[in-house]
Amino acid sequence: MSSEGFPQNAIYTDYFTVSQHPNTQIPKKGTRKRPLSPEQKQENKIISGIRITVKHAIAGIKRLGCMTQILRNRRPFIDDTFLLLSAGLWNFHLRTA
Repeated sequence: MSSEGFPQNAIYTDYFTVSQHPNTQIPKKGTRKRPLSPEQKQENKIISGIRITVKHAIAGIKRLGCMTQILRNRRPFIDDTFLLLSAGLWNFHLRTA
């Protein structure tokens, strides 16, 4: 897949993100015949650093069990409340650790 036509301010995490979100940044790939230049390698390191930070944040939010289970509650906005709660607890954990 090519990253042409995509603005360079989002991170590639999986195939579905590329097909759904126009602001996706995809790391460059090198081959044996055409290895990556040092500038492309540096750009890939920046992209992967941001991607890992985002993935760790999502994994930290999922440590609260209600974010990984199916929510069958009919109360309005309860899913948003759970997301805010789990994000707040993860941020608290990061600040106190």
